[in-house]
Amino acid sequence: MRRLDQLPPVWKGIPLALCSTAMFTLVGVIVRVLSDTIDVFQILFFRQLVFITLLMPAMVRSVDILLKPKRVKLHALRILGAFIALYFGFVTVSNIPLADATAIGFTQVLFVACISRLCLSECITATRLFTIIAGFIGVMMVVQPQFQQGSLQYTGAGLLAAMGAAVAVICVRKVSQEEPRITLLGYQALFVGVMALLPSIAAWQWPSWSELGLLLCVGVLSSVAQWIGVTAYKYGEANVIANVEYGKIIYSVALGYGLFSEVPNELAILGLLVIVASAALPIVYHHLKQPKL
Repeated sequence: MRRLDQLPPVWKGIPLALCSTAMFTLVGVIVRVLSDTIDVFQILFFRQLVFITLLMPAMVRSVDILLKPKRVKLHALRILGAFIALYFGFVTVSNIPLADATAIGFTQVLFVACISRLCLSECITATRLFTIIAGFIGVMMVVQPQFQQGSLQYTGAGLLAAMGAAVAVICVRKVSQEEPRITLLGYQALFVGVMALLPSIAAWQWPSWSELGLLLCVGVLSSVAQWIGVTAYKYGEANVIANVEYGKIIYSVALGYGLFSEVPNELAILGLLVIVASAALPIVYHHLKQPKL
């Protein structure tokens, strides 16, 4: 335990981000299955309902803290960004090929890098810029997206989702230095759920037992992943942790192979190696920067 406490913050943040990313990838697969019969707003509402239920004991214990937020404007901006990211992300993954949706989602890393430089004054070194660009190139090599005619509106939705996610990430990075995790998670769970409630009622359809089980899985996995993700951004710089998001494509390829017998070609395998290298470089870089004892 003492060794873990002595680790540099980024060494704690990156593994947590990898775990969170894996869970969110699985959520995307489940949403893709559910969207054939359940409206996206309803999926989002169930996600938030499960999230609130899981958080309720902690929220009750921390009610005094929840009633006294320190950064109201940033909380509001984060909630708006999260809603945009979740809704339009679900729309994108439900209407275009999974590879294309995954590729578009990785533009979040570029948005985070730009916004963190402007709003958080985080330095984007040449090494970090290289890892961002290399990782994005690796993603394109893996997914080899084919943006078919007629899917441009969903491509735009994916870009909007990526921008919303980037805004939410930056807000988390800023607010997490002053607010406890329960405040970050509680506000997001409650208010995004409220925003999804009315449109979900308009398109409401009672799910079957199997669909209800999948909806619960979406809620539980998303809740745990978000809790871990918030912790990751508390430990590491926003544009470093966001670079780990590229690991999502590795999970996507693994799930595609295991569930849908999708075998990557030679270019995709080369892209995987590029992604692994781009994700590992920040870890090596921070390790080399540490003073030798």
